[in-house]
Amino acid sequence: MLKKLPVTVQALLISIVFFLIHFGTVTFLNKIDTTPFLMSYALQFIMTLAILLAMIKIYETAKEQLGFAFLGLSTLKVGISYFFATEFLFQNKVMLETNKINFFITFLFFLSLDVYFTIRLLNKK
Repeated sequence: MLKKLPVTVQALLISIVFFLIHFGTVTFLNKIDTTPFLMSYALQFIMTLAILLAMIKIYETAKEQLGFAFLGLSTLKVGISYFFATEFLFQNKVMLETNKINFFITFLFFLSLDVYFTIRLLNKK
């Protein structure tokens, strides 16, 4: 049933479920600063959505370039994430370790979403 929905809606639903699980777990285990947590989720979701839309457009025009486009877009995403993390998230020294762990969990989750949807596009006949 989930595969019948548009890719963007699928990504949104999966992201919401993961966010609720992650946020619930983190708030249950310890106190967190919610602003960096929410900002990292918003940034990663927006970048994942942009990558998905670009990948769909590339799939429609040049299927053979899809893998290269994924590598380039993922590299760009890593660079933007690094800049965002160093400039905005890791400024508060007290919550530094918790922010880092939560940011990298979020980053890896959304990167795996990118990989999943790219694999689905590559395997589409």
